[in-house]
Amino acid sequence: MAFSFFKRKKDLKNQVEFCMTNISLGSADVYDILLERNDVEITESGCTSNCEICECQLFAIVNGELIEEETAEQLLKAIEKELEESSVIA
Repeated sequence: MAFSFFKRKKDLKNQVEFCMTNISLGSADVYDILLERNDVEITESGCTSNCEICECQLFAIVNGELIEEETAEQLLKAIEKELEESSVIA
């Protein structure tokens, strides 16, 4: 039986990671909205080792890229822009 990476292409999703503490500090609305998207897989981490950012701003890690903003609305817009520019889905 041969294994092919190409068969998994349809299973690819953009990765968005949230810090659980940052979710409780205000990014929960963004998290909830992104849950509705079929092209996004969300993971929650106890800590992403971005504590200096977490104390001051809302943030998420999108396909490995750190996105940080002042408000949930700004964060959502920045994440959506990043997803448009660097989507793993062709």
